[in-house]
Amino acid sequence: MAGEPIQPLVLGVLLAAGLGLGLPCGALVVLAGALFGTAVGLLTVVIAQAVGLTIHWYLCRGVLRGRLQRWLAASRRGRRLERLLQRPASLGLMVLLRMALIPMVLVNAACALGTTAPAPSALACLVLVPRFPLLVVAGDLGAAALNGSLSPVSLALRLLALIATGAALLLAARSVGRQLRRSATDPEGSC
Repeated sequence: MAGEPIQPLVLGVLLAAGLGLGLPCGALVVLAGALFGTAVGLLTVVIAQAVGLTIHWYLCRGVLRGRLQRWLAASRRGRRLERLLQRPASLGLMVLLRMALIPMVLVNAACALGTTAPAPSALACLVLVPRFPLLVVAGDLGAAALNGSLSPVSLALRLLALIATGAALLLAARSVGRQLRRSATDPEGSC
C-alpha cells in the first residue's frame, strides 16, 4: 500500500513531539506495536524517543530554563530540588534514575536544568531501550489477538521473546546496581 510508509512517520512525529513537550507517551509506544508490528514499531519508537528526548532536553536547557527556575524558586520543595541540581549527576546516577519508575521527562528536565552535561544523560537513555520491545510486543500481541491471527506457535515465540527481554533487563539492572554500590565507596565515582 502506498500510504503505509507514512503511517510510522506520523506516529513517530507524534511520539517525538509528545516527549519533546514532556507528555507521557507510553500508550503511543504500545500503539506502534499494534499498528506496525514488532520490527517497524520498535524502529519507529527508538528513533522517536531519541528525537523527543533531545527536543525536551534543549527546551528545558534553553527556551524554558528561566521559567522553570522561577517556578522551582517559588516553592520550598522546588528550592530544595534546585540545590540538588547545582551538582552534575554521574553516569551511574543517571542510569539509576532512568531505570527507576520516575517519568523519564521529569528526569530529563531535572538534568537539563542542572549542570549535568548532555552526554551522560544521552548515554543513560540507552537503559530505556529494553523497555521498548516489551511495550511494542505487547501492542503487537494485543492487535494479533483482537484480529484472531494469533497462532499458538506465534504466541509462544512472542512470550519467549518477552521473557528473554525481561530477563535481560533484570540482569542489566543487577549489573548496574553492583557497579553503583562499588562506585558509592569510591569518592571519584560520585557526583
